Amino acid sequence: MDKEPRLLVWNYTDEEKANLDRLLEKTQAPPAFSIGKNQGHLRLREIIHTDAFSDEELKSDEKVLLFYNIPRKGVSFLINMFKQSNLPRPIYAVVTEHSIEWPFSNLLEHLIEEREEIEKRHKAAPVRDVE
Repeated sequence: MDKEPRLLVWNYTDEEKANLDRLLEKTQAPPAFSIGKNQGHLRLREIIHTDAFSDEELKSDEKVLLFYNIPRKGVSFLINMFKQSNLPRPIYAVVTEHSIEWPFSNLLEHLIEEREEIEKRHKAAPVRDVE
């Protein structure tokens, strides 16, 4: 992955994005870029490396925050910082050498399925008494 580190956000309102930008500026973190509705069906590589867009818009109410080319320590730091802020709770994901080739819409679908599976397993897990 050969571009400077960045955050990519999906479905943030202008106000949410402005709040995120202020928080990132305070910590000198990489800037956040919004994925446009008309970029939702493009491969992540195209979204990151070009100004391309498509005629078909992606519709989804999910909020997503993607980490691109950010070291693991930085990802952990930022997620912890975001959880302590009043920012929305998105689905967090790291762009990998594999996922960069996926259309964002496919990645979004996969992330939603993963989240639902985790929630289902969490609900099914027995509660243990702590003594």
